[in-house]
Amino acid sequence: MRKPNTKPHFSRRRLLGTTAAGLAASSLAACATSGSDDDSEDVSVGEDVENPFGVDGSLPLDVVIFDGGFGDEYAVQHQEMYKNAFPDATVEHLATQAIAETQQTRFSQGEPCDVLDNSGAQQIPMDVLVGDGELAELTPLLDAPSYDDPEVTVRDTLRDGVLTAGTFNGKVYALNYVFSAWTIWYDAALFEEKGWTPPTTWDEMLALCPTIQAEGMAPWTYAGKHPVYLYDMFLMLAGQHGGVDVLKAIDHLEADAWRHDSVVAAAEAMYGLWEAGYILDGTPGIDHIESQTAFNDHKAAFIPVGSWLPNEQKGIAPEGFQYAPMAVPHLEGAVQPGLISAGGEEPFVVPQNAKNKPGAYEYLRIMLSKEGSQIFGDTVQAATVVKGVELDNLAAQLTDELVSDPANLFQPRFRFWYSTMDEEVRPGLGSLMAGESTPEEFIERMQTVADETAADDSIEKFTHDA
Repeated sequence: MRKPNTKPHFSRRRLLGTTAAGLAASSLAACATSGSDDDSEDVSVGEDVENPFGVDGSLPLDVVIFDGGFGDEYAVQHQEMYKNAFPDATVEHLATQAIAETQQTRFSQGEPCDVLDNSGAQQIPMDVLVGDGELAELTPLLDAPSYDDPEVTVRDTLRDGVLTAGTFNGKVYALNYVFSAWTIWYDAALFEEKGWTPPTTWDEMLALCPTIQAEGMAPWTYAGKHPVYLYDMFLMLAGQHGGVDVLKAIDHLEADAWRHDSVVAAAEAMYGLWEAGYILDGTPGIDHIESQTAFNDHKAAFIPVGSWLPNEQKGIAPEGFQYAPMAVPHLEGAVQPGLISAGGEEPFVVPQNAKNKPGAYEYLRIMLSKEGSQIFGDTVQAATVVKGVELDNLAAQLTDELVSDPANLFQPRFRFWYSTMDEEVRPGLGSLMAGESTPEEFIERMQTVADETAADDSIEKFTHDA
């Protein structure tokens, strides 16, 4: 368990050189990051609705895609759309899971790519990039005429809540491209076969667990090596029980926010799954691939994962398996039972020192066209951030139903705003679910790091209202 005041604090510039699991060379800590540059090209919206950013079609475009659950097939097709618009342009395409390892050095040297899908386990912390002035603000993109209708701005084509995750103190620095929901997944075909009803309350779920066990299955599994997969499940339990303001208080580093009765109740409920023996044996030591394989093999009935799961499994899913999402079952007495962690995810950013910033903005505008969005949604089986795009696959349709009420959508932000807290919540949740720490110890662990973050004047603070 973490001891108070023993964790070293790093400046943002040092973090940019040394974070992301230490995968970038430590020598970067000695390199000044590029930050804002007087020579960096500012982009404004011109009068040409066909080319509002004044793209020079002869310049190359450098695009880096996170090759994770959504793959990169959709990006290849987007790049073909860009090349159709600018036949003389070449598009440099890198698909990788090693985002920090391959891109952190480029930022430090002032030679970043033009478009970066900053996602995955090696995501470069957004608070670091924003705090160091490494990212271009995306207002020009949002104010530009949309690709399909020049009378409608790009901003007005987006679903409610899409821009929240990429907004820092009122400025948008990331386009989160998938309308994602962190949900609980189950096999709808199995549940229909067994006559099981997907639970909507925590008590219903607990009542179903012995029945599941009687079939030789564990009720739950998760990616034990990556306990971030537990993050939204835990926080939605707390937010459903006490209302969304409970989660906003945590994000805003308010005093004793982690000690709120609803947060404590959520910790106790999660711990109770381990205590009751409802978690697949060995789960704390397995990764996302192993946990999802166990889920596919019906070794466990429920698994918490994001909206990318069906796409990630489409090549290996058992015949007849029907991936279906459900909201986190809410605790008794919940005041906002429909709350779900959903909104824009998969952040695409434009570096401030990108060589072809107009091309980068135009590439994102193409991505947000109806054709670009349809390509993405149909390819990865996930809901899109663009309004009015209808998809055929069941998982995307069910996700759309879950996120249909904007009043019940909320994305907790503290782990994106504050790297120090992100580095604490993951092992904290892992220890809680493995029975290695009690709910009380977990709560105090998180309250301690929250208090330290709030008291650290070197850390820029963010709010939902700004």
